[in-house]
Amino acid sequence: MAFTVCQCPVSTTLTSIVTNINACKVEVGQIQKLIFWRHSQHLDAAASAISSAVWTAHLTATGDSKAVVSPFVSLIIPPTEAREVGSGNEVLDGIPILIGAQSIKAEGHIWQTDQATIAKLKKLTCEDTDVMFINENNQLVYNLNGALVEGFPVTSLFISDAATGSSTDGTKNLFSFYLSPNWSDNLTITAATTFLLDMVNS
Repeated sequence: MAFTVCQCPVSTTLTSIVTNINACKVEVGQIQKLIFWRHSQHLDAAASAISSAVWTAHLTATGDSKAVVSPFVSLIIPPTEAREVGSGNEVLDGIPILIGAQSIKAEGHIWQTDQATIAKLKKLTCEDTDVMFINENNQLVYNLNGALVEGFPVTSLFISDAATGSSTDGTKNLFSFYLSPNWSDNLTITAATTFLLDMVNS
């Protein structure tokens, strides 16, 4: 979806937005690991997202349900930018017309990691994957689709070769991928766990 689909004719009234004066604050925090699995995979309930047994089953699976976890990463996801057309006398009052939103390029670093691990990570560039995030608080950040726990669809995943260090910079691999506009509309964060950041592949 490139932009919010507008209802025409408009609804009778505006949709209520703030319904609780003391609404809980939402903070993703620093993303430190990524979980990838094939697109269309999901968990059936939110409680499963914080179950060590559930994730062990997915990490050890041998079919489409297998999940893989990244090394520790540093990742930045920028805000969405508008897609606009027209300027000057082309448009009324010289104000560009909003026609949608840009896809978002998320970029990050993987520091001081064995390149055999990076080579395996590169294989994901040939897959149709979704991604979930593990933050600094051992929480899972995922896409809630009804009752289903899903990842966020990834496009054009890229993993660089090693960038060698210097006296002021360490050895690292760069990576990037694209997220679609409105990717975070159903973003959900679990309660803190004791195991997510410790998960490894098998």
